[in-house]
Amino acid sequence: MNTVSPPSLIGNRYQLHETLGAGGMGIVYRAVDRQTEQNVAIKLLKPQAVSLAPDILERFAREAEALRQLDHPNIVKVFSTLQENDLHYLVMEYISGGSLQEVLQREGRMPINRILEIALDLADALARAHRLRIIHRDIKPANVLIATDGSTRLTDFGVARMGTKERVTEIGSAVGTPDYMAPEALHGDEVDARADIWALGVMLFEMLTGHRPFRGDNITSMIVGVLTHPVPDLEALRPDAPIPLIDLVYRMLTKDREARIPSARLVGAELEALASGTPVNAATYGTLRATTMPSYTTSTPPRTTPTPRHNLPAQTSTFI
Repeated sequence: MNTVSPPSLIGNRYQLHETLGAGGMGIVYRAVDRQTEQNVAIKLLKPQAVSLAPDILERFAREAEALRQLDHPNIVKVFSTLQENDLHYLVMEYISGGSLQEVLQREGRMPINRILEIALDLADALARAHRLRIIHRDIKPANVLIATDGSTRLTDFGVARMGTKERVTEIGSAVGTPDYMAPEALHGDEVDARADIWALGVMLFEMLTGHRPFRGDNITSMIVGVLTHPVPDLEALRPDAPIPLIDLVYRMLTKDREARIPSARLVGAELEALASGTPVNAATYGTLRATTMPSYTTSTPPRTTPTPRHNLPAQTSTFI
């Protein structure tokens, strides 16, 4: 297989230093911008990825376009794109603190206040993306960066779906990381913002307990769990968690997306109310629902799933 050997100086401006990470699509380096003397992160698209997946250049361009549109403090900024000697680069904001995945691997379950801070940042970032009709489709701890000041950044929009543009992947094919994919995504149905809300719910459960809600000995058993098993008893697993937070996680992890809390802004409002200790009243809910409720049209009917084992009331509100 081909190996990637980028030059040490890219675009006569960016001096490469160490490798930060690598995946199937690309390699991310830390570099120094010689014009500003600031650190940047540079994603190099692997040439072998281009040869194996002809749509990869479009996905790479789409990530750059999405990040340019998403001017938000909790979303990684993109500075430029470069093409040099048949290699493609994305120059982005450098975040030095590591990923949420590393935090979870190191610490397991997290303090409630910290969970609320991270989840609120992510809900705000998703509300911005969804307002621009951008669906991330790969929300997971590895794509959440934690800066040294504790602030959160969402990254890796490489499989995002933007507005009404035709999907690069065919409808009916699953896109994302299975552990965090919503039931409708695992079925191969067309997804909308509610799939991102499901993934954020999985991460909330993981931050609360130190593990994901649906696990198995292999990917098949894990997927069966997502599709058919009830959400584990979160109150028993995390007794110190506020009941409204547990209720919110259950509503984010409702298998039937028509019953799932449908808006990242509504998720954010509930998280903000929890963080401030000020409940969101019915009038505020009604106003938010009327002014920010997205319109969903799906090409497939909602699927029926077993009744969850928790005894929570039906959802009566939402956040955008």
